[in-house]
Amino acid sequence: MTAGFFQMLSNVFSTLGAAVFVPIMLFIIAKFMGVNNKKAFTSALLCAVGLTGFNLVIGSYSGVISPVVSQMVENAGVNLPVLDTGWQSTSVIAYSTQIGLIFIGVAIFLQIALFFVKWTNVFMASDLWNNYSFMVWGSMLYALTKNIWLALALMVVQNLYILLFSEVAAKRWSTYYQYPNCCMTAPHHLESLPFAVLMNVLLGKIGFNKINLNAQELQKKFGIMGEPMFIGLVIGALIAIIGYYNALGQLATWGVISSSAISTAAVMAVFPKVAGIFASAFTTLTDAYKKKAAASGQGREWYLSVNDAVGYGEPNTLVTGILLIPIMLLIAFILPGNKILPMIDLVALPYMVEVFVAVSHGNIAKSIVTGAVWFSLGMLVCSNLAPTFTEVAVNAGFELSQAGVYIISFGIMCHPFIAGLFYAFWTQNIFVIAAVVVLYFVLYFVFKKYRVQIVDFLEKTNQDAPKLQA
Repeated sequence: MTAGFFQMLSNVFSTLGAAVFVPIMLFIIAKFMGVNNKKAFTSALLCAVGLTGFNLVIGSYSGVISPVVSQMVENAGVNLPVLDTGWQSTSVIAYSTQIGLIFIGVAIFLQIALFFVKWTNVFMASDLWNNYSFMVWGSMLYALTKNIWLALALMVVQNLYILLFSEVAAKRWSTYYQYPNCCMTAPHHLESLPFAVLMNVLLGKIGFNKINLNAQELQKKFGIMGEPMFIGLVIGALIAIIGYYNALGQLATWGVISSSAISTAAVMAVFPKVAGIFASAFTTLTDAYKKKAAASGQGREWYLSVNDAVGYGEPNTLVTGILLIPIMLLIAFILPGNKILPMIDLVALPYMVEVFVAVSHGNIAKSIVTGAVWFSLGMLVCSNLAPTFTEVAVNAGFELSQAGVYIISFGIMCHPFIAGLFYAFWTQNIFVIAAVVVLYFVLYFVFKKYRVQIVDFLEKTNQDAPKLQA
């Protein structure tokens, strides 16, 4: 009976996706905040339209840029044994495993309970879709240990860390991406927060704060040539030229180059418009929150988790992610010990750098360096996990294109901190696992005690840095 219920939930989640679940949760929260039916439904519809718009734009762009990336790899002639099959296939795999099905119910209860008992001020349950990131790690641990309780414990501990990191970064993310009282809780992005903060400080001390490499400064200095559309045009053309450098004498090649250039420019121009639609969905909720706070004389500052797609098209985020595509490919080719060939998830790099961009307040130079280092470490950490990931995928019904090939998701799995938690539980050493749990509680209570100082530090570290207004 219980297994059937969780299977039904899995089928619903994987079929409908984030574009349905986030609006439903928004409608429920709006009603809870006292919003009338018309406004609540309008907010939910705007949210659904915005998320669908994000997916349409990203999907169309992926169709253009992915062949260019494939051509880069072919020209390099590098044979890496682990193929990146993308976050999409990883989500399907996660929602198809038995341990994943069980964690759906655990996650819903845990995330809602922790919010209402005020353990956290982040309502993470509004982005249930991204729980697949926990589920795939738990599924791998179960495949290795056959211990269901250990796998569940891992996913719960990962969830607790991510909730803590999301609350630490909530104001910074909300302020930078201009979504009032909203935050991002995608586990595969938030896990990098400690490293992002550390690198932001270190790079600032060695002069990166003086490198005003961001969309606004480029626009000031170069006029139309510094506008997001023109930047996209140039970057798109350069990536295609690199990919097809050995066929520049062919007319068809220039067709690909022009398509890549214009498509990248289009994403830079269209995405902020779609983001505006999505942001308007939260206006009613923000107004209701302010009224309740004023009526009660005191308000709880809380944040609603939104899908990571909302930050993809912010100019500095998009530029950083696109520039990292050839950089990460080059690093994958030459990095000793790496076995992973990033492919499908390269177009997801703008998602993956949101924490770096928000923490550095749009400093592209800082974000590129931080992202390159972190994702390189991630490839090394996860290179030896590919056989286990492949085993989980095959058991879940994933069909390999050829024998002897391993698969993994560059965007979901190549993240050192959350992988480190997995390795700690994989040891099955009670002292190692206890240390991880104790560390969480230490960090949690330190944050609760010094919340104002920590949040202000993240804000003031970049208070003089300019940001592009879309």
